[in-house]
Amino acid sequence: MGSRDASRYGRDVAWRLAREIAGAGVTVVSGFARGVDAAAHEAALETPGGTIAVLGCGVDVDYPREHRRLKERVAADHLLISEYAPGTEPRPQNFPVRNRIIAGLSAGVVVVEASRRSGSLITARLAADFGRDVFAVPGSIFSPTSEGAHALLRDGAILCRSAEDVLAELFPSVGQPRPPGPLPAVAVELSPEARRMLELLAREELSAEELAGALDLPAATVLAGLFELEAAGLAVAVEGGRYGVGRR
Repeated sequence: MGSRDASRYGRDVAWRLAREIAGAGVTVVSGFARGVDAAAHEAALETPGGTIAVLGCGVDVDYPREHRRLKERVAADHLLISEYAPGTEPRPQNFPVRNRIIAGLSAGVVVVEASRRSGSLITARLAADFGRDVFAVPGSIFSPTSEGAHALLRDGAILCRSAEDVLAELFPSVGQPRPPGPLPAVAVELSPEARRMLELLAREELSAEELAGALDLPAATVLAGLFELEAAGLAVAVEGGRYGVGRR
């Protein structure tokens, strides 16, 4: 979460955090606004974790208009959510209301850049009310867009300097590598693509991108196969956004 008028620093930080967190298999949830939100969604595309965009308008309404291509990519392989009926235009009052959905879906909320009146602070407050952890990224003391994040840190938010700060707090098991072992016995029906992926993962730990390259499969097919294997308990996320065979 963060400012619509994000600085280059804010966009870069959001992109890097989202890329690394989603690369570790954790889904990135944000509000599809300009600036920090857009950078986070963009970074999470084609990662194991993927992204969820929570809209403040109907799912058929292109807002912001310049995000139309990004919206198509999220809709194709990830998830768009809205509580508003199709055709509902984006009204100012919609966005603070939709923030409760973001907070509710999330295990924790990371505020990258936020002014003192930013809607991201509403999400952070809601997240705290829901018992979620709130993280904040420090910025320049001279930047108005860092005042809100600094206020959160002053009031007890968790300091976020890297994706590891978030993963270690929320998902301590993520990133713990498991020793390679023999191919598990498969007692479930798998798609041909998932079975090919499992055969490779039994030999070595690979990322979704490496699986796609080795098997010449589209990213969406690989993500679907990984979901299939994880649901069956046959694959697990390990260190560095890679996957290995599971241990039932």
